[in-house]
Amino acid sequence: MGFWTARQERALDEREVDALWWAWRQACEGAGLCTRVDTVTGPTVTVPRLVDVVLGPPVVLTVQLLPGQLLGDLRRVALRIAPHLGAVALRVTALGQIHARIELLGADPLDGTVGLPLPAAPGRVLLGRDETARDLVQSWADVAHTIVQGVTRSGKSVFTYGLLSQLAADPLVTLCGSDPTGLLWRPFAGIRHAAWQVSGVDDLAAHEALLLALVEDMDARISSMPADRDTVEITPAQPLRVVVLEELAALYRVADAASTTKDPIGKRIRALIGRLLAEGAKAGYRLVLIVQRAEAAIVGAFERAMCSLRISFRTDNRASVELLHPGAPAELADQHTVACPGVALLSAPGEELTRFRAPYLGGYPEYVAAVRAACPPDQSGPVAIAA
Repeated sequence: MGFWTARQERALDEREVDALWWAWRQACEGAGLCTRVDTVTGPTVTVPRLVDVVLGPPVVLTVQLLPGQLLGDLRRVALRIAPHLGAVALRVTALGQIHARIELLGADPLDGTVGLPLPAAPGRVLLGRDETARDLVQSWADVAHTIVQGVTRSGKSVFTYGLLSQLAADPLVTLCGSDPTGLLWRPFAGIRHAAWQVSGVDDLAAHEALLLALVEDMDARISSMPADRDTVEITPAQPLRVVVLEELAALYRVADAASTTKDPIGKRIRALIGRLLAEGAKAGYRLVLIVQRAEAAIVGAFERAMCSLRISFRTDNRASVELLHPGAPAELADQHTVACPGVALLSAPGEELTRFRAPYLGGYPEYVAAVRAACPPDQSGPVAIAA
């Protein structure tokens, strides 16, 4: 009985492998992951060779890429191929130089939440976790500037709370910036960062004054730079200044509405931000531009060129994704318009376009508690500038 049962199971496995092989071939042809050569007897189509199948669970395929193909070519069509293999998503990882390991997933690998361990390691921040369960850890001093976009309730604010909570305790970082909403900087009242922060929009002159002070500090740092250096040395006395511009579009709208021919405050604010973007990296400045949509009227080609780290939470259409992530596969951009809160796309130097889940600190109360724990208020210290 055991012998016949084993033979039956083996036959079932062989049929399942055959079905997977045929589905793989058909899906690759349909997704364009193949080469086609016209011959006198008709076209010859070649797809990446299926080298091994492990039925699992989970089901794992090992494939050999065709000459000239890269792992990124396979990842770009993964969303098209997955349903035809009976999977929700594919986890694609390198296996040597010309082979790939493909794990068939029955659920989105970014379902659930990613915890945010605090305090963070000095000088490093956790951006999130990608589809291969890899932690995306960034040394803030190694990046230039950052753009974060996302519609309301996409997880953009919670991501910002987590970012600031990680940086707040670092003695080599000063958190600066402008917040028209008045909420972002409230937990920082009375601590060392507050003197470089402005909230609200009642007093636009306060925002301009802050930006002007930052530009003057940047100029002073560059002027005092030793002749044998092209970047400033980051020390507690000369910290990295992370300048967060929350709801930048709102600041521009209010400033433009208040502008007159004699007092073009909107143009001056834009010019100051432009200088920080263009010259700030070598002076120990890192800007974080936060917008709902990185449209050209707010974040133009110059701003996008200056920001090498680009993050998109859920957007309202495909074009919004393509603004920050040129070349993103159309099906991925379409899928991102219905992404769950906390799921984002990342473009970074040396990285392929990556889908990831941001760490979850909690809501606003948890953010306030995290900042207060990182930097206990000094009763004699500065207070945030409130307009």
